[in-house]
This record gives sequence, C-alpha cells and structure tokens, in this order.
Amino acid sequence: MSDKVKVDINGGYFRPEEKPFIDKIGDLLLRTQSMYIPQLTDFLNLRERAILDNLVNKYDDLFVHYYGGYEGAERVRGIIAPDYFVPKQSDFKESLYEIRYPERFANLHHGQILGSLTGSGMDRDHFGDIITNGKRWQFFCFDNLDQFVEDQVDKIGSFKVHLDKKDIQKDIIMPIDESADETINVQSLRLDTIIADVYDISRTQSKSLIEHGRIQLNWVPNRNASAFVTLYDTISVRGYGRIRINDIMGKSRNNKYIVFVNIIRK
Repeated sequence: MSDKVKVDINGGYFRPEEKPFIDKIGDLLLRTQSMYIPQLTDFLNLRERAILDNLVNKYDDLFVHYYGGYEGAERVRGIIAPDYFVPKQSDFKESLYEIRYPERFANLHHGQILGSLTGSGMDRDHFGDIITNGKRWQFFCFDNLDQFVEDQVDKIGSFKVHLDKKDIQKDIIMPIDESADETINVQSLRLDTIIADVYDISRTQSKSLIEHGRIQLNWVPNRNASAFVTLYDTISVRGYGRIRINDIMGKSRNNKYIVFVNIIRK
C-alpha cells in the first residue's frame, strides 16, 4: 500500500496526508495532559475520529467525548479531557441553523448547501452534519461563527434563503437515513475497485470518474485510482452517491476482501 505511511501509534497505518491532522491532535493531547484542561476539536469526520480514538488510547488518564448535535451524527466535535471532566452540551460550542427557502419553487440538495457554506468562506471542519427530514433542512456549525453565517449565507443555488438559529434540544428535525448497509467481496481495496463493485460499473468507468475529479475521499478531491481505502473512509462519488467503509473483515475462501459498507445510491 504505497500511498500509506506507517506511523508508530499502536501499530496503526496512516496516510502521509493525514500527518498534519495527527500532529494537530497530538498537540491537543499533550496540552490536555500538561495543563489538565479539556481541549475542544473542530468537527471531525469518521476517519478523523478513528485516528483520534487511536491516539488517545496511548494516554491512560485522558478520554475523548463526542457530540454532533444528535445521536448518530457523522461529523462531531470532540472534547479531549482528563478523567474528572463530565461535559455539558454547551461545552461543545455548537449552533443549529434551519434554512428557510421558497419551498414551492425550490428543491434543495445536500451538495448545494455544502457548496454555499464552503463558498461563503467557512472551512469544512467548522460545520457539522447537514440534515433533512425530506422537506426541512438544518446544519450545525461553531457557535462563534453565528454572526458570520447569518451575514454571509443568504443564497443557495439561485434561491434566496434565510437562516434561523434553533435550539438543538427542542427544534432539531429527525433526519432521514437513505443509506443501506451491505457486505461486498472485492479483489483489492483500491479506490477504483471499491467504486466499481458498489455501483456495478466497470473499472474503466470507475477510473474515469476518479481521473475527471468526480471523487472525494474523506471530503478531499482524489484523482488517484490506485489509492487504497481503509477503515472509516468515506468516498463521495458525484452523480452516484456515497460509500462509507465500516469494517474490513478479512478475506474470503477465494482470497477476496470482505468489506462491510454503508452506501447511499442516488
């Protein structure tokens, strides 16, 4: 697996591009241990959360608590803390916003909202899940960005919108889960192989999607068809959906990898 580098953290394997995140989390862990004061992370995706869990296990006296606004949130903030600390919801410093839009004329999509938020100048790790119940849309962000978000985000696609701040406990909607869990058998853990198998397309088509910039690996564009996926990776395939690697369960009798995935098909 040439696109990975071995880092001596409980024997774990991490990609070279993950080293800045590992260093950043390492600094937070050392700060927590030396100052004995809880440290709050940005919003983390599933892969980043797995890395943090791996790192914090090196410390007997430190724990990490997660919160993303609701049970089952994919993007969460973590509080790295000594064992005495019991966090409150307010300690995670998250705000919930609902998008008011002309429902009779507009049909919002996750990608539109994500593009508008990042286009406003917000970093991706400064906001959490974007959720819908099929009609209403909400998202989470840092609470110190409230004024910025309200001032900057007034349009999604071609439609004018207004953002209403909501109470996380009282006003959160019940999000629709359009994903499905499946077990697949694949010849290799290469990115192009996983995409081809899940969406029942040829390897040639899969490679073309990757090479034409239609793939994101953990929300970062990836044009390397031979990149290997690993546990808790999220693969976004424009026009097809999303794949999350939940478990790699070894090999079958015919020497194929058995992979437990969560899939959204568009």
